[in-house]
Amino acid sequence: MPDRMDRIHVFLNAARGLSVLEALVADGHGVDAVHVPPAAAQKPEISGVVSRLGLKLSAITDANSPDFVQRLRAARARLGVVAGFSTILGPTVHSAPDLGMINCHAGRLPQYRGGSPLNWQIMNGEPQAGISVLKVDDGIDSGDVLAEALVPIGESDDIATMHEKANAAFPRLVVETVRRFAAGNFTGRRQDPATAVYWHQRNDADGRIDWRCPARRVHDMVRALTFPYPGAFTMLGSRKLRILRTSLEAPDVRGVPGRIVHVSGSGPLVVCADRAIRIVEWRFEDGGPARLATGERFE
Repeated sequence: MPDRMDRIHVFLNAARGLSVLEALVADGHGVDAVHVPPAAAQKPEISGVVSRLGLKLSAITDANSPDFVQRLRAARARLGVVAGFSTILGPTVHSAPDLGMINCHAGRLPQYRGGSPLNWQIMNGEPQAGISVLKVDDGIDSGDVLAEALVPIGESDDIATMHEKANAAFPRLVVETVRRFAAGNFTGRRQDPATAVYWHQRNDADGRIDWRCPARRVHDMVRALTFPYPGAFTMLGSRKLRILRTSLEAPDVRGVPGRIVHVSGSGPLVVCADRAIRIVEWRFEDGGPARLATGERFE
């Protein structure tokens, strides 16, 4: 069959990889195995899809081990497709398939290399999120860009809706790339290292709100870190408050950053560097009463 490829090995651990996997199978490509971390292999939403497609599920403890590299070579893997896999694949493993590997990266390249690219793009107030399919090389997100797209970040979007948008867009980009590879076209856009920026992988401690920032910055941070992540947070005395949703539709109230200046049925107003922001959804991490009082101040 023209422009179709066999002996593809897919590396995934969540919804993004499943959407790519289903698209490859639907387009007629031959997937020999689906490789996942051990914890992902226990998830019914993953094992169920792989089983329904009639494919082999492979749980890998160490994807960079010599044993696994030998398994790939013995299987005569043609191409590796990485879509949300949680381990950085070193040179020996990403070069084991005949055509190497391609990777789905939820960031515009080379401006958003590194970790948490979708979160960072929302936090930085980007109007659009770049997503990329690139050739895996020995660097970090430095290979040729084989396919890319811009996904609008709407005012009502948060990290959950942007993951959904990216996961809906990646399958088309991957199928387009695999078809080109099958036809012998391996060209891509070379990245300019002079303009490359790396962003670090975020952890929960990075989610503390600085109320001395403008309201827009705080709002973008909240929506970048809400569900399925724990959420941005602030401290009220010794209690940690998770802020899950905010609104910029608030009266122009100014003053001391972090001060709660008004509490109403639609949520409290909190002063930022330039004006107040409204907190719409919040919870204390200790599970206690969620009451907030005018005059209290977040730290």
